[in-house]
Amino acid sequence: MIKKIAVVIGLIIVVAVAGLIGMYKYENRRLSPDYFQYYKTQDTVPEGKVGVFVTGLIVPETLGTVFFYNIFNKITANVIPWPFRILAGIDKGVALFDPERYCEFSEFTPKRLVDAEGSDRDIDGEPYMEKYKRGEVIWQPPAKMIHKDNGYFLYTKRKGGIPSLAGKMLGKARLWYYDKGIVQKKIPHEKGTFDIISKAMEQIEKSHPGIMWRAECSVYYYEMKQKLYEMLDAGCTTIVLAAPMAIYSHFEEFDSGFRHSSEYIEEWEKAHPGKKIKIIMAPQMGDFKPLREAYLAMLKDRLDTLPKNSSVAVAATVHGLPWDQRSWEAWIELAPAYRAPMLDEIQKLLSSYGFSKTTVMSCQDEFADPIRDPKDKYLSTSEAYWKAINEGYDYAIALPLEFFVENSDTLYYHAIKNYEGFAGYNVYEPINYPDWSVPYTREFVQGKTHIIYNGVPVGKYQHFVVDALYSAVNSVLSRGAAK
Repeated sequence: MIKKIAVVIGLIIVVAVAGLIGMYKYENRRLSPDYFQYYKTQDTVPEGKVGVFVTGLIVPETLGTVFFYNIFNKITANVIPWPFRILAGIDKGVALFDPERYCEFSEFTPKRLVDAEGSDRDIDGEPYMEKYKRGEVIWQPPAKMIHKDNGYFLYTKRKGGIPSLAGKMLGKARLWYYDKGIVQKKIPHEKGTFDIISKAMEQIEKSHPGIMWRAECSVYYYEMKQKLYEMLDAGCTTIVLAAPMAIYSHFEEFDSGFRHSSEYIEEWEKAHPGKKIKIIMAPQMGDFKPLREAYLAMLKDRLDTLPKNSSVAVAATVHGLPWDQRSWEAWIELAPAYRAPMLDEIQKLLSSYGFSKTTVMSCQDEFADPIRDPKDKYLSTSEAYWKAINEGYDYAIALPLEFFVENSDTLYYHAIKNYEGFAGYNVYEPINYPDWSVPYTREFVQGKTHIIYNGVPVGKYQHFVVDALYSAVNSVLSRGAAK
């Protein structure tokens, strides 16, 4: 009898485990269809009246709560596996920050507490600090799976109305990105990106008179749909999708901007029986030489200022993703077309100066840290800097090859990791960036090494980026008679 019970219990356990494994695989299955496969096999000849839709992740100039809430949902859905994404979406209470110490890693006693809307009082009018004193506000430590994540406080006696981690993201953006972190209280990414798009499309209009185009941030879903519908209602029968990105990825394009655009077009088709829209995805900007020329021109101008007998290391940086968990990522396949010749050209440029010693390092800002990359398979930007320092280079210059305008990543989120351990870096020191037409640079001296973040191609370098986006879109339009 005991043996039979043991067998039954064993079978139940096996079935339960198998069910959980099956559920895990199902909930974490790849999105279908795979638009990257469509991209690789698509017919790229436009037909009929053509419209161009440019979409990408564009950080707003001033705080946009919809933007950061949608970013939270995008990350939760695309990066965090089930069932952990369920936990990330829980509303455990109201996320709070000390407005003077919004980037802390260990528990401390706050002097003041504000919520994601910037208020220091709850809906009942009582200051959050009074609730803290009663023990109703507790410290939430940094996430264990995020390198240099910060902690926050949580008021636990009522729901916040949104996931607590979304409140944390919004609160940090309000305090840091758009207030304490920068003197101007604005981020240049939106203006700079739409400048690039509009200038590229002006060139397109000259080459293809009458072409219709629209552009929108890829997490402003309602606006995306409205602008696509405008072109479809105007009679466009081919929509060319393009993104202001050096390298396409599933995360940004094929599972985001391009996917949403395609879904909205399909919705329009269903509402208009008999109408069929051709979708063409333009090639990535990194496939075209002008984009490489932007960073080479910036690097040359920097190298021209260095003593001729210097030793110089260049860190060619990209954003990064957790490659071991996303081996199917389109970025992995598409990056070499841009990054490989870029690295070769950087080395050739360096060699032409006759410096005493040079090296070019390929690295990434995110997911090459001790938490996400414990075996150190990938070189982080921070590691590249320290490698140059430890090897005694006079200069270490960083070129952020995937960014064209400063945004919340380059100014803040990546910076806190990239400059970790530098004596001259203080997360609470406000950035002063008054002229967005001049590359924002940062310089540190660590030991004998002068570290230089060389900025992104704005101002006099922007025309290269514009030419790259123009080339990407024009490579499609030139295949057919755009009407």
